[in-house]
Amino acid sequence: MGHIDHENTVNAPIDKVWDYMSEVENLPTWMFGLTEMTPTTEQTRGEGARFQSRMKVGARVDSVIEIVRWVEGTEIDTASVSGFDNQTRWKLTEIDPTTTKISVAIDYKFPGGLAGKALSKVVEPAVHAAVSASDHKLNSILEKL
Repeated sequence: MGHIDHENTVNAPIDKVWDYMSEVENLPTWMFGLTEMTPTTEQTRGEGARFQSRMKVGARVDSVIEIVRWVEGTEIDTASVSGFDNQTRWKLTEIDPTTTKISVAIDYKFPGGLAGKALSKVVEPAVHAAVSASDHKLNSILEKL
């Protein structure tokens, strides 16, 4: 299983960061490779909301994602219920009134036993690069809001 821990600091208040990041329609504008995040439930916020996601990171990767934990203003945890096996935890921490730390933990698993483990190691640098690119885009957007 692949694992990524990443932190980013943005010059924006935590409530502004939360308002932007927690709106699912904003995700494809800043998350590298994400081309689709379509609700599959009427609920689009909070625990139990589900989405069809599609990422294009070399290959096309599809998953149905469910929000499994939602702490208003600070944290969103997701897990795949079908498709590409992945879990994420997004956590916001106020550094001061105008600065927010964004932490993300990503776990993912490629199918195929040992071959999947080997592929995970090959892909990990690309995942790190995608997370960094997402940071830059997100910071740029948030600092202009």
